Amino acid sequence: MKILKSWLQDYFSDNISDQRLIDILMSSGLEVEDFVSGIDENVIVAKIIKIVKHPNADKLQIVSVDTGKEKLKIVCGAGNIEVGQLVPLAMPGAKLPTGEISQATIRGVESFGMLCAEDELGISNDHSGIFILSSEYKTGKPLNQYLNSDTIVELDITANRGDCLSHIGVAREIAAFENSFARKEPISLSKIDSKHCSEEIDINVKNPEFCPQYLARVIDNVKIGPSPKWLQDRLIACGAKPINNVVDVTNYILLDLGHPMHAFDLQKISGQKIIVRNAKRTEDIVTLDGEIRNLNSKMLIISDEKEPIAVAGIMGGKNSEVDENTKTIVLEAAEFDPKNIRATAKDLKLSTEASYRFERGIDSGGIEYVINKAANLIAKVSGGRILQGIIQVGEKSKREDIKIEYDKIRCQLGLEISNEEVNHILRLLGFVVNDNFATVPTWRHDISIWQDLSEEVGRVFGYDKIISIQLQKTASPKKSGYYFLEELKDILVKYGFSETMNYPFLSENDVATAKLNNKNLLEIANPKNEENKYLRNSLIPGLLKNVAKNPSFDSIQIFEIGHTFQKTKESISLAFASAGKSTNQQKVVDVILSKLNIKSSDRTVTITEYNRQELENFKIKKPLVCVCEINLSKILGNKKVYQNIKLNNANKKIKYRGMSKFPAVTRDLAFIVDRKVNVENLANDIYCVSNLINRVELFDEFASNKFGKDKKNIAYHIYLQSTEKTLNDPEAEKIINKIIMNIEKKYLAKLRKA
Repeated sequence: MKILKSWLQDYFSDNISDQRLIDILMSSGLEVEDFVSGIDENVIVAKIIKIVKHPNADKLQIVSVDTGKEKLKIVCGAGNIEVGQLVPLAMPGAKLPTGEISQATIRGVESFGMLCAEDELGISNDHSGIFILSSEYKTGKPLNQYLNSDTIVELDITANRGDCLSHIGVAREIAAFENSFARKEPISLSKIDSKHCSEEIDINVKNPEFCPQYLARVIDNVKIGPSPKWLQDRLIACGAKPINNVVDVTNYILLDLGHPMHAFDLQKISGQKIIVRNAKRTEDIVTLDGEIRNLNSKMLIISDEKEPIAVAGIMGGKNSEVDENTKTIVLEAAEFDPKNIRATAKDLKLSTEASYRFERGIDSGGIEYVINKAANLIAKVSGGRILQGIIQVGEKSKREDIKIEYDKIRCQLGLEISNEEVNHILRLLGFVVNDNFATVPTWRHDISIWQDLSEEVGRVFGYDKIISIQLQKTASPKKSGYYFLEELKDILVKYGFSETMNYPFLSENDVATAKLNNKNLLEIANPKNEENKYLRNSLIPGLLKNVAKNPSFDSIQIFEIGHTFQKTKESISLAFASAGKSTNQQKVVDVILSKLNIKSSDRTVTITEYNRQELENFKIKKPLVCVCEINLSKILGNKKVYQNIKLNNANKKIKYRGMSKFPAVTRDLAFIVDRKVNVENLANDIYCVSNLINRVELFDEFASNKFGKDKKNIAYHIYLQSTEKTLNDPEAEKIINKIIMNIEKKYLAKLRKA
């Protein structure tokens, strides 16, 4: 979104520098994509005194101009220039949106600058020709003395910050970082008619779930025409195209306050009724872009007594648009459900500036201000009269209160910040603070928990003010729950178990198959699919699915340590499963319980052996499956169990190597060797061949008498990479040939060819 600095200053009086503006925006978390600092002082008014053809190019001309101080020759390709015209001349050193201008030789002719089109000056998107200036301009004067020279910042607004898709939203952020408040002028309506708007239009909202608020005003005696220059200039600078004074105001309000609006021609509304409802399956509408849109019953529309006249929150209909014959308009400002707008825009493949904002959430508490400001501005630019009153259906949503966890905020941010400072920062951002609770502003839909408040405090206070604390060096790892769990894993691995890591979700089918009680299951509010409906309350279903998916292994011994969930608590559990002809789980349980310091008399952990029917439910074909699960949360709370942890200090020296910016060359080699050959030793011998061997990966090891008695096949991916250049094929082949020769000689190996 493009933001004008002059527009921002409608909301705060401080005159901040361009650099300070950029610094604040970056600190606030708003990404600055582009920045244009107005028209440069070195762009001046010049007069064309002579035009001749370029001797070496058919489409170029040599233009002689008078700058008031000197006469210069400029090479130009535009066809709309004539002698006597005043034009913008960018002198060498001038900085334009396209880059810095310098003196250049073009097809053998020296050019001392550049004549500019409007887009090259950053004042519009027009590149049809050189910008011809008014005869009132004086030769030699800087162009920014005549044209509004404004700083334009283009921001990339993240999906959670819909409040910053407007000038007032960005102004609030800047004001907070400047320790002040954005100024929002009260609206004083002018040109009020004696007639009440309810005499002209009736509003009926049939689906308040998708339309919590709908406000309308009526403006009579409007005269449709072009907007004032100041309004058009702001729209153009922000990338919007002026249409007419009424439509331009609705677009202006969208960029100003971030609230999409729509204006209907009252004479085109059948029965003088506006009905907000779901579309019928057979309905369609021709939208303002001239396209026929087929609607469905899930889509919210605005209709009159006969037919749809707008797709709610996305685009108006051609049948109710404002045109040069419009005399009375109905002005709409509403709140629509973001999910419904998003789904409708996706189904219709119609994304607009309006839908983009409704999807992210608008200021539900500022709709009356929006419609009053728009009505007042339309009355001023069109000569219309505002009918008395507002038709309002629905009410403002209640704002959420969040407890301010001062100590937790200080701990999370690592800051020594007082309660008063926290309160002050939150108030700067629009929160209402009372009795240790913060009421969230109606424009902030991304704030719901105290951690969100902490983030707001941190970014305004300044993340750069958070002092870095160097971690203390220790000779050995601190004994903790993490290392205790690692030791349990080592014990299980010692007894032949492999670790698994499963997703923490359960489906309805998992619950039924495992015969779990779903009353105590924690259901996910927005699951991506039915497989992710619940959070698991046991690790066993995941292990059983692992067993079912690996039928080719004769014996399976697996375990998992992970989080399990219930409606009121979260726990850490250990579960292991053995599948095959025989198991040694009882022995493993005894060792684990001993490690957990659980006495034999207290041991209530049981090993469950599944019968054939239960195994078939999980599609397991193994004859015997045993499982066991232990809740570790209470045990981890007892620090005494950590005291006997045996942690081995790593004495191995670690060598670090910088990453190469050049691509690697990959080759695969397979050798037939004796079965007793150690694959790691052979890999190490490959590394020794050259420093350019970056990585050696074993991808196949297979023993068979078809390779010869007591022989096996081993195969490696070999990555060759230089830190200085990209290796070519001859260089790579030289290294590969040396590897083959060394391995064949040392291991009596035979290269296996494809």
